[in-house]
Amino acid sequence: RDVAPSRGLGDVYKRQGERGMVANKKITGRATSLPAGLAIGAACSLAATLILTAILAKLVEAETLPVEKIGYGIMVLLIVSSFAGAMISFGRIKRQRMLVCIVSGVIYFAMLMSMTALFFGGQYSAVGTTALLVLVGSGAAALLGLRQGRGAKRTKIKVPHR
Repeated sequence: RDVAPSRGLGDVYKRQGERGMVANKKITGRATSLPAGLAIGAACSLAATLILTAILAKLVEAETLPVEKIGYGIMVLLIVSSFAGAMISFGRIKRQRMLVCIVSGVIYFAMLMSMTALFFGGQYSAVGTTALLVLVGSGAAALLGLRQGRGAKRTKIKVPHR
């Protein structure tokens, strides 16, 4: 009988390349673990919140921003802070953009709620609005990568036929 010799896995992968199958290109740079990247992003979100709150307070104190418009400033503050934290988290982790950005937003929201409980005696007001604004910021960071085409690039591997 005419039986072909068995092929190893290396040959199988070569044949896949011959057929033009798609492979993920390796992401360059040094990635951080998921928990560490999320912690760094959460810390940056919190820092951005504190800095933007101080700026907002100075604008109100200098009467540049009317007191009745402070709600809009807080909305912008929440969106920018959650966006910054999500972008920094993904920038450190370098994979699973959608998951990382949304989880980063959830962590930031949980931190805001725990600070409300700690500093304001649990007087929660506008929790839904806060959650929505944080979701907008972190969701924008997640979707921005899709628009820019970042993430794992897909390339065709062509191996010449024998």
